[in-house]
Amino acid sequence: MPTEDNLSIIEKVIFLKSVDIFEHATVEQLGRIAGLSEEVHFEPGETVFSEGEPGDAFYLLLSGRVLIERNSNTLRELKEKEAFGTLEVLDFHPRAVTAKAVDHVRALKVNGQEFYDLLSVDIEMVQAVFRTLCGLVRRLLTLVP
Repeated sequence: MPTEDNLSIIEKVIFLKSVDIFEHATVEQLGRIAGLSEEVHFEPGETVFSEGEPGDAFYLLLSGRVLIERNSNTLRELKEKEAFGTLEVLDFHPRAVTAKAVDHVRALKVNGQEFYDLLSVDIEMVQAVFRTLCGLVRRLLTLVP
């Protein structure tokens, strides 16, 4: 539900640049993504999405904390400037986890189909997302003994 506190497009662009998945994106690309996003709010304990649901959107945490759970077991806690729900949007699989608000959460929600439509006409954006995903995989691999 929109409020007078909602971010402007320029504020969204500045925020998006600080989120790891978009660290390689240009300002122009971030502007397009900002235009696709809508600000959403969740109350403490509210479920953002549940395991098994279609992955039709991903979220970028503006404020608050979100627990990521699988089979009612907490996997990790997310905080400001973290993205979640991205894998299911990128690979068209159902949600592998449940995301729940710990406290009051403000997030940007990006519709998966609209994001794919953007990627289909912007190869540089595809390359930027791939560079970031490859970096994340590299960092994960360094954690494996």
